[in-house]
Amino acid sequence: MPVLPMTTAIPHGRPKWFLSPDKTMVGMLLLTLFTFPCLSQTIGNWTFNNTLAGTGGTYNSVANADFSGSIPSKVFNGSGEYYGEDGWPAGAVNTGSYLQFSISPNTGYQLDLSSIVLRIRRSNTGSPAGSGPTAWSLRSSLDGFTTDIASNSLVHTYTNYTVPLGSAFLQVYSTVTFRLYGYNVSINSGGLSRLVLDNISIQGIGAVLPVHITGIQAIRSNANGINVKWQMSQVQEGTVFKVQRSTNGIDYTTINTYTEKEFKATYSYNYSDVNVPAVYSKLYYRVQGQTPDGRTFLSPIVRVSKETATQAVINHASIQGELLYTSLQTPETGCYTISVVAMNGAVLKLKRIELEAGVHGVTLPLPSLSRGTYLIRLTGNGIMTGKKIVW
Repeated sequence: MPVLPMTTAIPHGRPKWFLSPDKTMVGMLLLTLFTFPCLSQTIGNWTFNNTLAGTGGTYNSVANADFSGSIPSKVFNGSGEYYGEDGWPAGAVNTGSYLQFSISPNTGYQLDLSSIVLRIRRSNTGSPAGSGPTAWSLRSSLDGFTTDIASNSLVHTYTNYTVPLGSAFLQVYSTVTFRLYGYNVSINSGGLSRLVLDNISIQGIGAVLPVHITGIQAIRSNANGINVKWQMSQVQEGTVFKVQRSTNGIDYTTINTYTEKEFKATYSYNYSDVNVPAVYSKLYYRVQGQTPDGRTFLSPIVRVSKETATQAVINHASIQGELLYTSLQTPETGCYTISVVAMNGAVLKLKRIELEAGVHGVTLPLPSLSRGTYLIRLTGNGIMTGKKIVW
């Protein structure tokens, strides 16, 4: 059987790295070749062998692939290919004429999509052979199908087109739909306008969604009782939480252990520490977690004092990776806003949260920040306070 050509679709012509390589560039390319295939596998595949159904991966599912309603004739040819006949535009892309296929992560998982391989052709009918769309483009639902991910010419013999997917297709948490458009139709004598498919495959990996602590509070309920509350996202079944207490903020003792019995997209947990020794004027709390695959994490530390809070204060703020960790104090229950502000006054990120009177640890996902000085601001209930942080 002859080996079909493998073509890489490049949306904007020759790539910048298409130059005489130096040693550094060669090393980078070799590193990519050796490491990337190990991370990627087929997680979606459509064979079109008398079926429009596809096969998903361990952590995802796929929907049926089919042509849009504006393609009037859709036929399996033999048992190994599927085509859509007529309805393709003679000129530029018609956004109503396409083949559509979708991929979705399972609950509790994310997808990192790396590439799509399209094994397609135009019709081999006509004299000379070759009719139908002479070009194709691929778009996705991530931007509402407005821009080409890639495009290329279309010939009457099968070709494998590999379409690299960029960073926008990493950490996918919901369904992504792709549309393959055929256009610039040319029909030779006796030919038929067909876009023909033999196989479509999506390459990538699936992984458990990263767990996040989105907030923690420790609130004195009475002279000898403290309620510890923490909020989580993407909690996997089997995740173990340990509520820990310290009298000096350094040495911690586990006072409660809880194992989650099912996946929770978001959830708020609560533990009441009763009979707290009255001798301590200050106590510190944190939550330690361990996911089923062995990864561990710690919440921010919150401090509880016997003294009644009289003003709003940001005790501590730090940036770790793509998260802002804050420890703050609120004098009364209400709705507060935590924001990250650039020194020119631009608000880069904000979060509104209901807080009780007490000390709280709150995390905030961050956009990509350049190194510099930022203001962490807390507002609400008629107060405003801030704290500068250098990142």
